[in-house]
Amino acid sequence: MAGGLYDYIIAITIVGIIFISVVLIAPSLSYVNLLYIDQQQLRSLAMETLKTILLGTGYPGNWGSQDPFDPSGVQNFGLASTDSSSFYVLDPDKVQRLVEDNPIGYIEYPRMRKLLGLERYGFNIRIVPPFNFTILNAQVVPPHISFEVKVSLHDGRPIPNGKVNAVIFYTTQGRGQGQGDKGEERSWVFFEKVDDKFTDARGICGIERMLTPPGQISDVMVLFTVTVADLVTLFVTYQSIRPDDIAKVNMVSDNVTLSMPDNPPSPPNDDRWVDNVIMFSLDTGTIMFLYNGSRLTKEKEKDMLNYGSYKVWTKTFCELKYHNPALLIFNFWAVDIGENPARRSVLIAGPYPNWLGYRVIEYGGTSPQGYTAVKLYRNVVVSGMTFNAELALWKES
Repeated sequence: MAGGLYDYIIAITIVGIIFISVVLIAPSLSYVNLLYIDQQQLRSLAMETLKTILLGTGYPGNWGSQDPFDPSGVQNFGLASTDSSSFYVLDPDKVQRLVEDNPIGYIEYPRMRKLLGLERYGFNIRIVPPFNFTILNAQVVPPHISFEVKVSLHDGRPIPNGKVNAVIFYTTQGRGQGQGDKGEERSWVFFEKVDDKFTDARGICGIERMLTPPGQISDVMVLFTVTVADLVTLFVTYQSIRPDDIAKVNMVSDNVTLSMPDNPPSPPNDDRWVDNVIMFSLDTGTIMFLYNGSRLTKEKEKDMLNYGSYKVWTKTFCELKYHNPALLIFNFWAVDIGENPARRSVLIAGPYPNWLGYRVIEYGGTSPQGYTAVKLYRNVVVSGMTFNAELALWKES
């Protein structure tokens, strides 16, 4: 009889322990399971969103090339090019509409959330070069040009045997000799290519050139093309700092638009003229002079920019988009208000941020602290170059 009682007490004790364990542990397991399910759902949504952005063309199919641009006219969103049958090839005109504060028009973040059906979510998009390019040392004392550069992965590891090609653009200036120019000050653009160099085990190589100008050099700009395996990207550097006070550069389809920078200096600096427009296409390695401007007395207004009546300069170049230009290079005759204010020949590459090696530095929101964000990555091609497309997605309360 006593043995049966003891068995009963032991059984009750075991059942009690199991019950208490279930009460204490089950909520924790339930929370972990719910969190896992929530993360999986967020990841699935992020994958579908990334596919929509990178594989869809949107509607209308040429929405990025419309000029003037009306964001309300975009019914469906997608960055894929309608001119390519390959996957993950993006239309540069559409990508340019993700550059915030673009003076020729861009899609604002709230509108994009609505188009993608993400009103309850936040997201961020970046389209960045697949590796880092760093200038370790620069000696630009024309006619002698010398650079030491480094190519590395985003985690800092060096990339050996990367091919670095440099094209040095420079300008000279002097009094014109042509009929009708009345001996006015003129400028001319030249370029010289440097033989390919390869990075060593540290990811470093040197670029050096003694220029052979036909006159006194006014300005220098260097265009680097970096190739790692089958990945290619561009970087531009300037003689001192980039003269951002001259003009904003944009191109859509066959149209090139220059506009005045925001927040003019006081007093506003003087008129600036477009002396030359040059196209660089990575597909063919072509450097093509598209346009030579005029500063003749009767015609100079058509190639003028200022804060008065000529705040925008627009020109259409037939089949420009067909050449798939990676960059446009401009030679301005302007007063640069940088280190040494003076009227001179000034070189600028654009659009922004292409000359930095990026296509979209940052677009969208910022994940609040403590929020769980899913990040996805995918290689894409824009204007013949490979980039990393990065999407971060999080659920907002």
